[in-house]
Amino acid sequence: MSYRTLEVEIDHGKVVAKQCDELPDTGRGLLTILEPDRPPPTGGAPLEALEALQEHLRLDEKQAADWMATVRNARR
Repeated sequence: MSYRTLEVEIDHGKVVAKQCDELPDTGRGLLTILEPDRPPPTGGAPLEALEALQEHLRLDEKQAADWMATVRNARR
């Protein structure tokens, strides 16, 4: 058995291969969904940016405070 990875796009629930010439006539496969990156916050307050970063890194309040202290100490 061999494996092949192809780039695909999903358009209204239909999977469309970027390079159709690489697809076999028949076969089976697995699909991994890559979530699109969330665009960075634009022009928001520093607190909003910190909250967005905290959510992205999945930090709770204590972990976020520890991380901020580490960054603060590294800048000294």
